[in-house]
Amino acid sequence: MPNSSAVENSIEVVKAHMAAEDRRDIDATVATFTEHCYYEVPGLRIALRGKEEIRLWYQELFAAIPDFRNSEERYWQADGNVFFGAFMEGTHLGTWHGWAPTGRSFRSPMLVRIPIAADGLMEAEIVYNDSADVFMQLGVLPRQGSASERALQAAHRLRMRLGGRAEPDRA
Repeated sequence: MPNSSAVENSIEVVKAHMAAEDRRDIDATVATFTEHCYYEVPGLRIALRGKEEIRLWYQELFAAIPDFRNSEERYWQADGNVFFGAFMEGTHLGTWHGWAPTGRSFRSPMLVRIPIAADGLMEAEIVYNDSADVFMQLGVLPRQGSASERALQAAHRLRMRLGGRAEPDRA
């Protein structure tokens, strides 16, 4: 079991990481990761390996959402992991993960699990969030209950009645 100073140090490393994200300081953000690291957003099927892929992710994120920030941050430590709960916020002003800019702002809750490596740095950042919530706020997906959503549901029901199969996207 880690001693209390190791726990405090782990949380401080994660706080430094999140502060660097809020400043959109890519070098300081990536510096909090250990050498053999990874970054994942399971809901978006994002799986990055190594500091260079992670650096490119943050470059695209910060270019597309230049006011990206975390708010209402909370931290916990358990079993070699730091957990970070917060809201991610920003304005979508550039192409992000293939999506053209919408000019809209978003604020959505997330929970992040961060395994801590033997050297005290972050082994990984694994982000859990409701991506549909973000995309609805950005206007990429229709809002729940909207006329657009009802039209998509009607088209889907028609497709199913006509013998179409709902195939998962394997891209």
